[in-house]
Amino acid sequence: MDIRKFARRAVGVAPLLAALAWAGTASAQVHPWTAAGSTGTVDDTDTGIVDFVNGEARMRAAAAAGSVLNLRYNVVSLQGLSGFGQHVLRVRFRDNGAASQVRLNLRRYNQATGILTQVVAFDSNAYPAAVGYQTRQICLVHNWDFDAGPYYIEAELIKSGGAGQPAVGTIQLVPANCIP
Repeated sequence: MDIRKFARRAVGVAPLLAALAWAGTASAQVHPWTAAGSTGTVDDTDTGIVDFVNGEARMRAAAAAGSVLNLRYNVVSLQGLSGFGQHVLRVRFRDNGAASQVRLNLRRYNQATGILTQVVAFDSNAYPAAVGYQTRQICLVHNWDFDAGPYYIEAELIKSGGAGQPAVGTIQLVPANCIP
């Protein structure tokens, strides 16, 4: 083969090779697990105290003091949620004061033993109350093993007084270098 023909073919193939290399890099990106508050599964006994508005899960204003709204979010296996690693549990929530609280527990059910373990817990009372939504995050170090059993987040929205307005906007599990 003539060297000039080879050079012309190589120049013509170079953009294709570059595009394939970029596509391989783009598909290898690690994406966070994300859930909107409204995607949670509501306990049957709590359907009368929940409002889903703008993608958020909120305790109804008319709910009685002492009400607890229970929601569950299935965590699916994604690239980055496998094996040992550091992650951030990021939560957008509303806790407007002493009459309101949002708690999240990331749990794993071991299908071989039937044992339910808590991976990490989030409590809005660890932060100053705010009238509107705020976003906070906590670090967790965990060895993800979806083969051994499923993971889920159990959320509790607690209204302990008439003025309580607990709500969940979004929940994320993001691969990150963090300090637990």
